[in-house]
Amino acid sequence: MNELQQLTKDQLYNKLKNRSENFNATVCTALENSLFDEHTLNDDDLSEFLQMLDEETAEKIKEASTQVNDEDDSPNIVLAESKGVTTSLDVTTKNGEGYKIVLIEHDINLSGNLFIEEYVVLIITGNIKAKNIIVNGSLYCSGNITCNVLFGASSNDNETHVERNISSGLIAENGHYTVAKGNIHSKYLVSFHNEIEGKSGRFIENPTLENADDIEMLSPEMIDEHGHFDEDSFLNLINNHPIEALFK
Repeated sequence: MNELQQLTKDQLYNKLKNRSENFNATVCTALENSLFDEHTLNDDDLSEFLQMLDEETAEKIKEASTQVNDEDDSPNIVLAESKGVTTSLDVTTKNGEGYKIVLIEHDINLSGNLFIEEYVVLIITGNIKAKNIIVNGSLYCSGNITCNVLFGASSNDNETHVERNISSGLIAENGHYTVAKGNIHSKYLVSFHNEIEGKSGRFIENPTLENADDIEMLSPEMIDEHGHFDEDSFLNLINNHPIEALFK
């Protein structure tokens, strides 16, 4: 993946708006509520709060507040392209980079896996085809997703949003919200901790696993010593075995 240029937040939003008003509204709202949300007290509120504390504690909080306001913790935003990548694509951050938003303005077509790190928001204005798609961070796709496995990993406040349809052999989550504005077509569905939603319908060929007791339907290799879903074993199995091997 080649990073073409740095973007400001306004430049990112303008690019998305030119593609699709609905997709732009979805992505911008999500980013504003997460990465760009500012949880800071105004000066009057802070002053009133500090008056309630002893002098030493108030001074420490005031100093810490000043340091936080001086730091630039906004995410790094980049425009990238991956047209030359046809096998696997890992979208990750560099050491010390913090949160990162990556915009790719074309289709993704991979014979291997697409992996999205926990601190990455990947925005694709096009379709995605891959063997397995592993989303630890967040994924926003303006088109369709076609894959063998689509998996939303156990990352808080992250999501996968697909503007059109999802077609997969298995769609699964372990604490990750997944939604398609269109349909979801899949052979299998596994969802124990969050929700997998198809706004226009879900068409799953086999019985879905969505209740706690349904974990008994999984292969013993998928369950840890405490009786919980083992994410590492799951990732190993989908890379080395057909998806039918995940079930009894």
